[in-house]
Amino acid sequence: MNEQTEKSEPIASEGRERGPAHVLSYGFRPFFLAAGAYGALSLAIWVSTFAGTMTLPTGLAPSLWHGHEMLFGFAAAVNSGFLLTAVSAWTGSPPINGGRLASLVALWLVGRVAFWLADFLTPFAVAALDLIYIPVLIIFIIGRLLGAGQRRNLVFPILLGLLFTANLLYHLEAVGWGAGTARVSLHMSVYIFALLIAAIGGRIVPSFTANALKKLGDDADIRSIPIVEKLVMVSMVAAAVADLLSPGGMIAGGLALVAAILLTVRMRYWGTLRVLNQPILWILHLGHAWLVAAFACSAVAGLTGLFPAGATLHAFTSGAIGTTVIGMMTRVALGHSGRALKASPITVIAYLLVTGAALVRVAAVAFAPLYSNAWILASGGLWSLAFALYVVIYWPVLTGPRINMSSA
Repeated sequence: MNEQTEKSEPIASEGRERGPAHVLSYGFRPFFLAAGAYGALSLAIWVSTFAGTMTLPTGLAPSLWHGHEMLFGFAAAVNSGFLLTAVSAWTGSPPINGGRLASLVALWLVGRVAFWLADFLTPFAVAALDLIYIPVLIIFIIGRLLGAGQRRNLVFPILLGLLFTANLLYHLEAVGWGAGTARVSLHMSVYIFALLIAAIGGRIVPSFTANALKKLGDDADIRSIPIVEKLVMVSMVAAAVADLLSPGGMIAGGLALVAAILLTVRMRYWGTLRVLNQPILWILHLGHAWLVAAFACSAVAGLTGLFPAGATLHAFTSGAIGTTVIGMMTRVALGHSGRALKASPITVIAYLLVTGAALVRVAAVAFAPLYSNAWILASGGLWSLAFALYVVIYWPVLTGPRINMSSA
């Protein structure tokens, strides 16, 4: 999915008289809407739980429930919407829409409902209802990729397969067949989403930036260096494996430092400073910068022990995942609905709220631990408000017809 694809989406593919309902015409529409609503709702409930005013329906620690739903609920929905839309562009095939898309959304929703009704279901029933979604998504995606000979993009179904494995590890502990596997599951899934951000970001951020600058008459040398791209992915995988095998160890810290350096080098020719006046672009650059910061935090934690593990984890989640997600959801929604690629003032406020939530959750908790509870509550409130704003602003975009604008 690239800038040219966004401009040239056929209006007919969005569904007209006989097509599917607008909200079911493309994968990004229902999944981005669901992700925004679930991100706002689940964080608001987590804040209430953390404050002691609510109790979550879980047999495991509430923090594990919270982590699972943010990763396998919220982030998985965003990833689904993006990949379903991108695969159509990559393969030149019609979008997965209508009833098939509705069935995917329903399977995702069934998993969420199962977690909310865990007090009334057995752990095995919750596991079965939650685990079914990702394999079905893989089937939908891999068929299109293989049919079009898109071997290069098979990395995405592979990562989805690993995400399913991580989810299985969570449920193994929930049903009493594992000890400590739920925490491993969440850390593993964080690294999988980090790899997805790196893989997708490496393709689209320089491309989007170069195209935007060309429109302004700026022929800056915006590009990616192939050898650096490969080294980035290798270093991230190595750092992730080392940390999963020996959490917080010196080896993991050293590899995280290498990953942070290579991710920084990667951005050298991305023209970040040239797009600071374009929020729709700088939010994507910021998401990648958070990835650099997250691995840097991991390096400091592993090599010196001076950075708390919780702050490091949230540099990946609140920082890299949260920032990238809201950047992608706004851009894809605008571009694929035929609208101008320009963030509205309220959208920029949502960007700033997510950024503030990440900074508060990571920096304030790390450097002002005596007030960590208050900072955590504040961070959750900022995050929830950001995604609530997204839902309000983008509801008409995601549920309405595509428009025909030459500037889109």
